[in-house]
Amino acid sequence: MSGLRGAAMTIDPIEKEIKELQEENSRLKMLSEVDGLTGLYNRVAGERIINDKLRKNAGGNFMVIDVDGFKRINDRYGHLFGDDVLRGLAELMRDIFRTENLVGRFGGDEFVVFTTEKWDSRKAMEKGKELIRRMEEMGRKMGVEDRFSATIGMASYQDKDTYSSMFSRADYALLEGKKSGKSTVYLYRERQKELPPPETAENKGAEDTGIDRDMELIWMELREKDRPQGAYCQDYETFKRLYRFVERGLMRAPSSAYTILLTLVDDNKAYVTLQDKEHLMISLGKTIKASLRSGDVYTQYSSCQYLLMVMGTSLENAWKVVERVRSNFTGDAQEYSVYIGSNIRPLQSAGRGLSHMEDTSIKSGCSDGRDN
Repeated sequence: MSGLRGAAMTIDPIEKEIKELQEENSRLKMLSEVDGLTGLYNRVAGERIINDKLRKNAGGNFMVIDVDGFKRINDRYGHLFGDDVLRGLAELMRDIFRTENLVGRFGGDEFVVFTTEKWDSRKAMEKGKELIRRMEEMGRKMGVEDRFSATIGMASYQDKDTYSSMFSRADYALLEGKKSGKSTVYLYRERQKELPPPETAENKGAEDTGIDRDMELIWMELREKDRPQGAYCQDYETFKRLYRFVERGLMRAPSSAYTILLTLVDDNKAYVTLQDKEHLMISLGKTIKASLRSGDVYTQYSSCQYLLMVMGTSLENAWKVVERVRSNFTGDAQEYSVYIGSNIRPLQSAGRGLSHMEDTSIKSGCSDGRDN
């Protein structure tokens, strides 16, 4: 008997440890699925759950909810107050949409709701309008001077829908809602009824096969959602593909584009020391992004070099780009006694032999005005 009791005593701690591990795993899984600020589902978990429901043809409605003018709230009242507002909004959404529907925070002030097939589009829209009305009440109670509201884009389930297709339609409806004056619930299907597909040379006189809708969804997915700020940073392989794409374009439509190589060097025109290089390259990258136009592209070519491609510009303006980068980088350049060496070369149309490039290299220089 004593032996059996001893065996039981040795098993109990193991069982306890297993139970604790299971509880810890459950806790970690939950933390990985929720947004830390609001406790709602995060983007990764929300997308997975919605796709699971759609694979079962569960139906439902997809809402994208964007808080109107939230940046103004943060700027005026501070980020801590802004966090309180988002937490309060999350509580409102839980109360309105209940547990049978998925509610998630997928971005700073962007929320997503997926209602089950038990709710038709009319009920979902009514709940969306209720949310907007109660947001206004909440804003007044919290002391928000301007109207606290949201714009909601909504899409109803269609056969073979996925998370991406429903999100694209709802997001497009959101943009249309903002154009119409914000603080509204805008249903994508209503827009389709009001605006027939545009007639083009390809679809003129043809029956609607759903291809127009596919094209619209593709168009919405490809477009950048926000207005781009500064130059377009890419890895080197992508930069190379973009370069060759521009080369091909020059075969049909002559234009002017230049590549610029910027190199960090010290007083002796040698590469910068390792201990300073990482900080300086990060700083230079930010300077380049802010100094170039949104239609320009750049990449980090080496540990101390950036490669730029500036579009639709002259050689004179390409040099102005170099000088603008140098001017904006003056603080770090003086502190670390470094210069920005430069070299400029024009792009040529694809297919021209290397022999044509012999005389196209343009002199390089350092930031103190001395030529290399």
